[in-house]
Amino acid sequence: MAILTSTSSATNGWGPADSLTSSYSPTWRSDAPKSVTACEAWSDDSPGWKAWSAHLTDRGQLTPLIKLLPTGHRRAALAWGLPRAGDARPDANGESNANSLHAALELIAALDRVENHKSWKGELGLTETVTAWLAEAGLASAAYFPLECIAWSRALPALASKLPAGLWWRLFSSLVAAAEGAQQPGEDNPLGRQWLTAELPLTLAYLFPEIAEAHQLAIAGGRALLLGLEQTLAPEGLPHARDVANVRPLLGVWTRSRAMARELNKSGWGDDSEARFASFVRQTLRLTRRDGGAALSHDDYVKGDAALFVAALEGASREDWAIAAENVPGLHAKHSMPRSPVASPAASHEKACLAILRSEWTDSSDRLTVTYNGTEVRTELAVGRDLLWSGVWTLNISVDGQQLSPAKDACWEEVCWHSDADADFLELEIELTGGVRVQRQMLLARQDRFLFMADAVLGTTSGALDYRCVLPLTEGMTFDPASETREGYLVGRKPRAVVFPLSLPEWRNQPWRGGLTSSTAGLELQCGHPAARRLYAPMFLDFNPKRLVRPATWRRLTVAENREIVEHEDAVGYRVQSGAQQWMIYRSLADRGNRTLLGQNLVSEMLVARFKTSGEIEPLLEIE
Repeated sequence: MAILTSTSSATNGWGPADSLTSSYSPTWRSDAPKSVTACEAWSDDSPGWKAWSAHLTDRGQLTPLIKLLPTGHRRAALAWGLPRAGDARPDANGESNANSLHAALELIAALDRVENHKSWKGELGLTETVTAWLAEAGLASAAYFPLECIAWSRALPALASKLPAGLWWRLFSSLVAAAEGAQQPGEDNPLGRQWLTAELPLTLAYLFPEIAEAHQLAIAGGRALLLGLEQTLAPEGLPHARDVANVRPLLGVWTRSRAMARELNKSGWGDDSEARFASFVRQTLRLTRRDGGAALSHDDYVKGDAALFVAALEGASREDWAIAAENVPGLHAKHSMPRSPVASPAASHEKACLAILRSEWTDSSDRLTVTYNGTEVRTELAVGRDLLWSGVWTLNISVDGQQLSPAKDACWEEVCWHSDADADFLELEIELTGGVRVQRQMLLARQDRFLFMADAVLGTTSGALDYRCVLPLTEGMTFDPASETREGYLVGRKPRAVVFPLSLPEWRNQPWRGGLTSSTAGLELQCGHPAARRLYAPMFLDFNPKRLVRPATWRRLTVAENREIVEHEDAVGYRVQSGAQQWMIYRSLADRGNRTLLGQNLVSEMLVARFKTSGEIEPLLEIE
């Protein structure tokens, strides 16, 4: 694909390979100049082709695409949001498409020069390259084939003075055929579908209003664009978990398509579309790492993509501009950051299977991004300038040596989401074989600066219960365990967090089933019980840099009900102290009851609270 080194004479539905001089008879609209429509032929050296080529070179009423959007960088607008050529992104089958990406970016760069009326640069001549591309394009299955179609479409006006007439018309008609649905990506490829069914038709409709075959594509392209925004995004503009890795390319295709749709009368773009797009831009900012990259993505941030955000933020509020300048490298603020953000930086929606737990809008804020698509939970934790981990939060549970797996048709589902000034909280649940349920909890405390993570294993039959989970640490992040106690430090550029395995005894000389260790897979927590139906496996991560150098301790507390001690598989309580600050955590694993913990009377299912200096508790989260 792209800039090929050989040509083929195969035919594939895109027109015969020897049609370089064939005549094409377009259906002209009233927009076309009379010097073109008055002619009867538009082949090489005919008056019609000369008039058409001259018209495409100088159309004063049509704003060139390169001027519809800000550039500000040498990176072509079609490459916005895409990784660098050397990066490989796995496809739906887990296979790399690095070669296809490299070829597409190479072609985009070459055609961007042509679009900007510069000379063609390629291994083959321009005519040979077009012929070769057409010969193979009809059989193409490459991930970036639709984007290559758009690149050729954008360059078509400039190509009229560089290609033989027959080849130009063959390329034009082939691209129209692609836009009309000659090839369709699957439903599981929303990015490819938006390239081919929305941006490509809108590009042809915008660039060639004089030709009926192209002009009528505005309706279909506009519908596909609006449908893509509606079906791909959950309410409030959140992308679906499966599309998180493609958030930036989606922002690119919708930003470019939006610019054209607003210029086309029949595209259907209106206030509702604008509002949905603006919400997506805000969510994209939520999903931006400190280095400018996208969360849960393997792609590095490309500085030229600052132009993408400038274009996407056209018409945005002052707050959105300020938030973008805070989070996007290379983007300068038009307005200062508001002291109190207009909206909570947290976001979640059950339909999207995505949650963003984030302490504030600053680029150094603590943030946990979570996706729970199917039977996998993926998380990414960022603290300051460091990315602590990113990837699948694994779950391994066995009862009496029998490994449990997700039950048939079971998947992770959201059972609770809460966000306020104190904390963001997400709880998920999945059913396993053997009648076991797992409730996975994540709480990010904004002002207190800690993350609480736990799995509640809820079974019905007593047995030897063993639990193991792994958090995949990023490159450069290490776990430094304490020598005498079971906590440890996550260290990147500097110590970023201390991890307390609350389900384990604090001191290493106390024998126990399990431990908190570092393995090649990442940070690993293991715990268990020789005879239990239920088990709670919590971790407490403290991010406050001032507390990291101060003494810390934790204790499992006694829970009582009717003056009798409650078994550990019915309810658990913990007390955590880091520096001068202390917190209390309670979780009921069986039916709720009227219980006491540190003198507190509890009837709730879960409580996370801080101790005030007076000794009283102040709840951060309470689930009744």
